[in-house]
Amino acid sequence: MRKQVMIFVAALGLLTGEGRAASLAELASGASCLIGPNHSYKLAMPAPGALAVVNVERSDKVAKGDIIAQLESGVEQSQVEAARVRASTDVQIRFKTAVADSAAAKAERLGRLRAAAITNQQTLEDAEAAANAAKAEVEQAMLDKKMAGFDLKRLEATLERRTLRAPANGVITAVDLHTGEFADPANPIVTLTEIDPLRVDVYLPAAAYPLVAVGAHARITPKEPSNERREAEVITKDPQIDASSGLFLVQLRLPNPGGILPAGVRCEVEFEN
Repeated sequence: MRKQVMIFVAALGLLTGEGRAASLAELASGASCLIGPNHSYKLAMPAPGALAVVNVERSDKVAKGDIIAQLESGVEQSQVEAARVRASTDVQIRFKTAVADSAAAKAERLGRLRAAAITNQQTLEDAEAAANAAKAEVEQAMLDKKMAGFDLKRLEATLERRTLRAPANGVITAVDLHTGEFADPANPIVTLTEIDPLRVDVYLPAAAYPLVAVGAHARITPKEPSNERREAEVITKDPQIDASSGLFLVQLRLPNPGGILPAGVRCEVEFEN
């Protein structure tokens, strides 16, 4: 009889919902939710030197590839220009080719004269040797031009290391060094914050772990300055649960066209079941 009563109570609990497993939406209700930047870059010069220019101020929006700052590079720029001239000219090749053609023609004439027994063998051999040497000099001139091209690329790379470019679209959130100051790889010049997309950090209880999957969608509602609901996608789920809190981190990608929504905003999350 007692067993039957227990079964009846359990069944009643299922009907009333008391024994029902909580849904993901219920588990996520009231979860810690924070909208943050997708990434923050502390940008420093790869080479040391005095700053010739810093092109940005705090709150400026920049696009990937934009020049953020440049070091003083007059010497390096001159080296690049000289290398570019050496790599682009073919004066030496044309000159060496003309000499080689003349030497080859002379050797050919002496060959005919030798066949007619008008000149001696030594003269012919000297002319042929000169023609071969002139031909080798043409090949050397071609090699020199090719090597000048490699040298140009090296110097251009060296010059580029004195230019700081934006690695992504974003907003400048800090400017630490200014024109005229000394920059080096250990000290960032600016901080670039990527705000499109934004990243949403949500901490969920352990019971929600099997219910969340990468690629799932959720609705994010910022608490301020706008409570407009937005769609986001789960991009990561921590592989472990924090033992002390019983929570795990889920990160979502939140599109933010135009950077309208600021980072650092608390939010509410509603997962799709």
